[in-house]
Amino acid sequence: MKFNIKKVAATFLSVAMLTTGSAQLSVFAQQTLKYEAENGTLGGSAYIQTDSSASGSRSVRFSDSSCTWSQTVTVSESGYYKIKLYSRGEGSNKINNLSVNGSNAGTFSSANSSAYKASTVNGIYLKKGQNTVKITMSWGYFSLDYITIEKMSSSNAYTAAENLVDPYASQSTQRLYSYMKDVYGKKVITGQYCDGGLNGAEFKAIKSATGQTPAMLGLDFMRYTPCRVQNGDTSDAVEKAIEFSRAGGIVTFCWHWNVPDKYLLSGTDGGNPRWWGGFYTKNVDRSKFSLTKIMNGSDPKGYNTLMSDVDEIAKQLKRLSDADVPVLFRPLHEASGGWFWWGADGSEAYKKLWQAIYNKLTNEYKLDNIIWVWNGQAANWYPGDEYVDIIGEDIYPGTRDYSAQSSKYLEATDCSPNGKIVALTENGCLFDLDKAFDANTAWSYFGTWSGEFCISSSEKYTEKSMWQKVYNSDYAVTLSSLPDLKSYPISDDNTQITLDSTSKEVTYGDSITLKASVTSGTTQTVTWKSSNTAVATVKDGVVTATGKGTAKITASLPNGRSAVCTVKVTAKKLPTSGYSYASTAQYTGSAIIPTVTVKDGSKVLRQNIDYRVIVTNNVKIGHANITISGMGNYYGSYTGGFDIIPAKQTIQKLETRYKGFFVDWAQKGSATGYDIQYSTSANMSGAASKHLTANKPDKLTISGLTADKTYYVRVRSYTNVGSKTYYGPWSDIKSIKTAKYDITKASVSGISTKAYTGKAITQNITVKYNGTALKNETDYTTSYSNNKKIGKAIVKITGKGKYGGVITKTFTINPAKQEIQKLTSKSKAFFVDWAQKGSATGYEIQYATNSKFTNAKKVTITNNKTDKTTISKLSGNKKYYVRVHSYTTVNGTKYYGAWSVSKSVTTKK
Repeated sequence: MKFNIKKVAATFLSVAMLTTGSAQLSVFAQQTLKYEAENGTLGGSAYIQTDSSASGSRSVRFSDSSCTWSQTVTVSESGYYKIKLYSRGEGSNKINNLSVNGSNAGTFSSANSSAYKASTVNGIYLKKGQNTVKITMSWGYFSLDYITIEKMSSSNAYTAAENLVDPYASQSTQRLYSYMKDVYGKKVITGQYCDGGLNGAEFKAIKSATGQTPAMLGLDFMRYTPCRVQNGDTSDAVEKAIEFSRAGGIVTFCWHWNVPDKYLLSGTDGGNPRWWGGFYTKNVDRSKFSLTKIMNGSDPKGYNTLMSDVDEIAKQLKRLSDADVPVLFRPLHEASGGWFWWGADGSEAYKKLWQAIYNKLTNEYKLDNIIWVWNGQAANWYPGDEYVDIIGEDIYPGTRDYSAQSSKYLEATDCSPNGKIVALTENGCLFDLDKAFDANTAWSYFGTWSGEFCISSSEKYTEKSMWQKVYNSDYAVTLSSLPDLKSYPISDDNTQITLDSTSKEVTYGDSITLKASVTSGTTQTVTWKSSNTAVATVKDGVVTATGKGTAKITASLPNGRSAVCTVKVTAKKLPTSGYSYASTAQYTGSAIIPTVTVKDGSKVLRQNIDYRVIVTNNVKIGHANITISGMGNYYGSYTGGFDIIPAKQTIQKLETRYKGFFVDWAQKGSATGYDIQYSTSANMSGAASKHLTANKPDKLTISGLTADKTYYVRVRSYTNVGSKTYYGPWSDIKSIKTAKYDITKASVSGISTKAYTGKAITQNITVKYNGTALKNETDYTTSYSNNKKIGKAIVKITGKGKYGGVITKTFTINPAKQEIQKLTSKSKAFFVDWAQKGSATGYEIQYATNSKFTNAKKVTITNNKTDKTTISKLSGNKKYYVRVHSYTTVNGTKYYGAWSVSKSVTTKK
């Protein structure tokens, strides 16, 4: 799947500096040249107007797009100059074009003002003698009063930092940077973006046209971004990079970073799915995504989501590191333009994101193969010298513009107060190397974008002749003219370094000291580095074993010479002490896994990393076994155990009794028996106890105590396993006051037989003790059971307060009274229909020729769903009295409901 990113046609991305100075340029005290506009050469519709506010009472008005103005200026020496243009816009601020000697020099602004104001373009290179300054229209009408030209003195335009920002950069990375420093300002490294790598279309086209191959391959991490991978995108860019590096070339990567999928807008982008251009701000749902909140801590989930993307790119950089491929890494490019999401929230959030990526890749992942290329396009977006190795600019000036883009070069040098290598990290047109060196603004390297910006039949952006001139220039570095970068010296110092050992074996957690010696005998700064800090760390030669495995400890000199000791870290035996866990655990019915802590000295080991725990016999009450086995950085084992005891008891009910109490606790299926303790002291001192030797019952009445006295009660379970008894914890202590009077000696009245209602039935009870009526809820409580269904119900009267004991009474609940719903006459018969009762087992129909039902006859219906019948074989024209009742059988006993009201019927003949 081919993907070409369409770059923004930023014709004036190379806008010249509109500031008043530069970190490397300053005003030179000499004569300022002034040129009145009315004395220049006018073109198109430009015309001279009388203007009392102008310096010469005249100015030039630019009234449409055809207008031009040019002026021949003469300088006494070649060098950098600043041009100030005094103008004013009409209606609003205007921006128009400036060129010098036929090459684009940037733009200038005309303020909407009644007075003429200066707009300064810095860093314009003028050659000794005559030069042509020209103004053309870009946007908006304006008037020009005059221009001035001042010489600027320049310090070295090719200042580079001595070292990479990563002090632990690999040897190959340092060697590449050393080479780039050495050729900076002397040569320009040729570069080309090409998805196909060494044998890609762009490289083949350049080779065919020029006979040369670019020294640098530009690639993109874009397709490794999780959002794209989730949508089926794939990449072989890492493989192409490794191939080109092995061919002796230099590799640079940008990263068109798709915002995570959940932050994309719905719908499509011009027919394409949003994820296809997920790096563009226009495809991001800004109501869900705020880089400001993510980077200021307000959205930690969002931060973690972004960092998980960085984690994936770290994996690709690690692959390149493992292959010893240094990478000029250029993330978060063109930020200040705002068209990419990482620039949409302004410079502060952007700088924090850059620093977070740097810290993650450098300090967390310890990647040592990165040369950090910043490409934010504006000085106030610069994250700081400590995070940047190279400053880049992306410039797409239009078509066939071969100028050196000097003003933009000088603007880039102004970003760093201490100086950094400056590169043209992306370009639409090639620049003329001769002009760049003449202007003393030769970029370290260029990276022409792919597709139409490379050699094409239309030669739209760069003519074939310019490709040939650039790639065959004495200033150009191509693949064939690169030195062996794997052996390129980091400095001219030939001092050698050795270590007192080339291999060591160390036990995990221990330390050894390596001694370095240098041939010169002079004091040298030695830099120590471990290839795998998860195995061993090193500081000033002291190596500490941090994990089982192998690491290479490298001691390096500033000249790049180094010596290596291979350190093998072996596992450590588990300690003989330092194990802690609970000695007992309560029975749960499930397997019990205790929390185990293991210490090696003062260090707390990590379960399932340093050791694993296996527990057996850990379900039933008894002794459980623990085996702790070393793993990872530890070996060996430790055995121990703990007791599983009965679970803590719970007192479910504690009731007062006359000179005693009743206690009911939770039955434990695992228990052999129970202990009940009671005392008149809350701390249970002097407690009496009852020892029950059976699992059931789980309740007990204690009697013979002192009346009207408070007792404290607790219960525990015990279980016999073999010859050992395991006791559970005591229940929480509860208190009860013994009763003064025995309620069982009281009389009870008000209990009668009741009819079934479908609801719980209670009684209107009266309890008298020695003739005095007791109060419900004060002297006693009532509770019922089986008082809803037909049968025998129970009411329990339990003493309370001064009264103790329990009186149990029963009463009968009979079926409800029946009702005859219909009674009709038939020939020598009658039909009867009654109310069906769901609680009934059956029904009885009684009929007689007298209302007292003397000598009555009975018909029994045993099906409770039959609620009607015909009684036949009767006398004709005879009057009969009829009644019905239900019956219900409970445990073999029949309970009869009351007879319905009788009704009469006279049979027919």
